[in-house]
Amino acid sequence: MIWRGFKSMGTDIVIAALLDNNQEEILVTSEKIILDFEKRFSRFVDGNELSIFNQSLYQKREVSPMLLELLKEIKYYYVETKGVFDPTIINSLEAVGYNKSFDKINLATNAKNKQHLDIDKVKLDFNTRSKLDELKIEGALVDCPKNLKIDLGGIGKGYIVDFLSKDIFLGVENYWISAGGDLIAVGNDVNQIGWDIDVQNPFEPDKDIFFINTQGKKTGIATSGIIKRTGFSGDFKWNHIIDSRTGLPIENNILSVTALSSSVTRADIFAKTVLILGEEKGLEFINNKLDAACIIFTKDKKIIYSNQAKPFLKKYEEK
Repeated sequence: MIWRGFKSMGTDIVIAALLDNNQEEILVTSEKIILDFEKRFSRFVDGNELSIFNQSLYQKREVSPMLLELLKEIKYYYVETKGVFDPTIINSLEAVGYNKSFDKINLATNAKNKQHLDIDKVKLDFNTRSKLDELKIEGALVDCPKNLKIDLGGIGKGYIVDFLSKDIFLGVENYWISAGGDLIAVGNDVNQIGWDIDVQNPFEPDKDIFFINTQGKKTGIATSGIIKRTGFSGDFKWNHIIDSRTGLPIENNILSVTALSSSVTRADIFAKTVLILGEEKGLEFINNKLDAACIIFTKDKKIIYSNQAKPFLKKYEEK
């Protein structure tokens, strides 16, 4: 087993693989690709490809092949989730206080931000923003409304992990790649079927609550929650998950959602969708996906399993 770990995209990146000696260069290549992806598409890097796209005054433009693919993915999942997944919520994120990378937010303020949040203005700006429905893709050209801005935070980690799996790890039989818990697992660990993936206990974050076993299948796993990335604007406590129906941070009984699907991108977006929709509608959404399952952790300490979740769980009764 060969491991490689580094920091990127505001989180820990870990790659573990059963490789032959002549395949080790794959790990170096993967790190370079992830670091380059962050430089190009983080909304916290001034003057990068995403920043130029968000600030451009030209309505019809040519973009790089990777940004074009990302925009196609965004449009696809926007439709599949009926608008619940919507990366045009960037202005709301910045308005409530998530306007810099979270490590800088933590370093800058240990106390409450005293700046008052004008909720009515946040709602007005959200309701009058340029909409994703107006973005059109014509071959290699993107025709989008003026002032359309997108944030790739809701899809970026899943996308780049899937990219590595499809393009760089093609031919590798047994590995997993994790970007802060957005994870793809392929094949098997040593001396067992599948990989055992720890699921954090959101009620006691320093502990794991059980394992997900991937059963030898290619499995994307992602967790979305409101535990870590929170802050204050005046007396308003915000989290980084914006409800695409209101433009404000979500308010419901869900603490976190761990989702499984056929890719990390799908798992990541489905976890966020369930989180935003809430217990009842979220469970209904995931149960209608033949290639997906989820585990919902609620604020009142319930654990709710979607129809297809329990077969993946291992040793949870013992814990």
